[in-house]
Amino acid sequence: MKLDWPEFELECDHAGYLTFRWPRYGLVKSHVRHCSRLRLLPQGADGLSQWVFHLRYPAGPTPGLLVVRVDVPADRQGEAMQYGDLLRRRFEIPEDPQDDAEESGWRRVPLDEREWVTAPASEASEELFAAVTARVDGDTG
Repeated sequence: MKLDWPEFELECDHAGYLTFRWPRYGLVKSHVRHCSRLRLLPQGADGLSQWVFHLRYPAGPTPGLLVVRVDVPADRQGEAMQYGDLLRRRFEIPEDPQDDAEESGWRRVPLDEREWVTAPASEASEELFAAVTARVDGDTG
């Protein structure tokens, strides 16, 4: 199975190896069994979507996660969806789980939660938080 777009190729061979190739930059190769998540993010204001592959290596002395992001032009979205569906069916990649955090919206971690490294936050941090929150709330995309 091969996708051949301008300046990008994605191939999954018979042995199950995924090869992401940007001819002028480089390539990433991994077995599809390491793909723990595959999703196509919605179009942004620039008309591009993002195809996101999570390649997880949980075993061994140095486990890791490699995230490969590919910009998908609007006219290639259908191909990306079909290719992703084919990969999911053929290699049993799990469906993209619903992220409850994304659905619940933007919220601040309470100061008494264990996720806080230090508290209270500085005045500059509070100003930054307020600016980012205002920007996120105003984003329609």
